[in-house]
Amino acid sequence: MRDYFPFFKRRPEVIYLDSAATSQTLYTVADDMRDFMLTNKSNAHRSGNSMGTWVDKQYQLSKELIGKWLNINKPEKRIVFNSGTTQGLNDAASMIMSAMSSGVVFVGIDSHHSLILPWTQSGNAKWRVVFINLDKDGRIDLDDLKAKIKLEPMAVSKVIAVNAVSNVLGLVNDLDAIKKIALDVAAVSIIDASQIISKRKIDISGFDFVAWSWHKVYGPMGLGCLLIDPVWLNFNPVRPGGGTVTSVSTDSVTWTDNATKFESGTQNLSAICSLPRLVEWLMKHQTDIEAHDISITKIVNDQISLAQFTPISKTDSGLICLEPVIGTVEDYTMMLDAKNIMIRSGKLCAEPLIKQISQGALLRLSWGCYTTKQEVELALDNLGEINARLSRLVQRTV
Repeated sequence: MRDYFPFFKRRPEVIYLDSAATSQTLYTVADDMRDFMLTNKSNAHRSGNSMGTWVDKQYQLSKELIGKWLNINKPEKRIVFNSGTTQGLNDAASMIMSAMSSGVVFVGIDSHHSLILPWTQSGNAKWRVVFINLDKDGRIDLDDLKAKIKLEPMAVSKVIAVNAVSNVLGLVNDLDAIKKIALDVAAVSIIDASQIISKRKIDISGFDFVAWSWHKVYGPMGLGCLLIDPVWLNFNPVRPGGGTVTSVSTDSVTWTDNATKFESGTQNLSAICSLPRLVEWLMKHQTDIEAHDISITKIVNDQISLAQFTPISKTDSGLICLEPVIGTVEDYTMMLDAKNIMIRSGKLCAEPLIKQISQGALLRLSWGCYTTKQEVELALDNLGEINARLSRLVQRTV
């Protein structure tokens, strides 16, 4: 897998363990984006020339292949290109608010800020946020969700918004059960799939909205997708503009009847044109990618030192967060960086959860399909050495 990623040939000294924030880039993506900018740069949908026609075909092929990859029927009516997960989740909230004047949003306490913030701003005062607690294992507590839904009158509009995988806990939530609960109470469902879609094959059918970013899937930055249920095509776009209409007059407008209705303006076409070969690669290597994630996850769970760190939870996929027994997260991050080991530390855009489970900030190690067993073990060894060094410093000052 590693040979598919040019970064590791250019920077062989680096151990990159921050893939949950941004993955490294597949070679086809870099080649195809460069080719677009140097030889095929043109606009889609409206050029009328051969270069524009080529871009149109790449755009359409991208959606067709994503549909095949994720088993989505009529992808042209369901896949919206945008700038990333944050825009997708904001657009989902805007569509819901345009369809329903008020209601209750049940949000997982393990959610990324971008899943929470669209509902908590002052202009959204008619929407009340209720947080769903986690069960003893760290996943969405389905009993807590059902109990809190029962407290609301049937006539109240309901939204259930959860991560597929927490970007702090690395635990896979029970999407099938959440889907059933949403259907049983006629709730609109939103899934942030950012931390799972590059690693595991999942069933995303039956949800109203599913969002992800391509920079976490070995692809380009500045591009995401929002998967919508076709019923949302009955509503007006959240940002009207070029590309969202078939005709405009002084007194009327006719919107497009597919997902371009929610793609106003010129999209990130250099990024979109890099998707066909990326998605073909993902489909070809899906089984190997999943097996590799499971393998690295087991190594991390088995080898982390409980004497040196408090794992926030055993992880299912992609990442693990640690709270040092001694020293600060900044100590560990800087000392690892000095050895070219790149990890992440902080509150990880999930402060409601962090405040519940830790004393402050956390360390996060996250991996991709290119991460080797040796890299993970070396990082864990270095974490142990830093812990020992900090322990000696503390002993000298006592």
